[in-house]
Amino acid sequence: MPSERLPGGLEGNLCMDSEAMGIKRLDHVAWVVNKLEDALPLLTKLMGMTVEGRFENPEVGFRGVGLRVPGGTGHFELLEPYGENSYLHKFIAEKGPGLHHVTFEVEDAHVAAKAMEDFGIEPWGGVNESHGWVEAFIHPKDSGGVLFQFYHEDPEHRVQHEEGHDHSHSHEMEPVD
Repeated sequence: MPSERLPGGLEGNLCMDSEAMGIKRLDHVAWVVNKLEDALPLLTKLMGMTVEGRFENPEVGFRGVGLRVPGGTGHFELLEPYGENSYLHKFIAEKGPGLHHVTFEVEDAHVAAKAMEDFGIEPWGGVNESHGWVEAFIHPKDSGGVLFQFYHEDPEHRVQHEEGHDHSHSHEMEPVD
């Protein structure tokens, strides 16, 4: 099969099925900052994003705000470290505040992980299940610099949250009224 040079010296399979990952939509882009409240005015007052909710995951070590981007269905996440052992402290120390990840909703994260393997990329950390999400990642060293997340929501979890609020783009977001 023909291959192509990708960013970071990667080789990709040109014959890969364009639907192999089962991507349904771009879900959100996440930005890591030191303090949520310091960054919110830029996004809300200048850019016109609206706060949809706040969420936290003490086990993993982050707190965040979900925002809707004006003019479409796009979402944006703002994340800050939560707790002394948060992995985001290391991220900020090494890279500074900035883009953390890009997330796509997929039909099935297990199928997406298999497509990654078929493409020659080992899913970073395997396939994980947490807070109603099933997810797989492509590490930045394998993509040319971006952490990509691919998820599907467990059907039982989705039913529990379909009461008029869009929770699809964050783990356990509490709506803001």
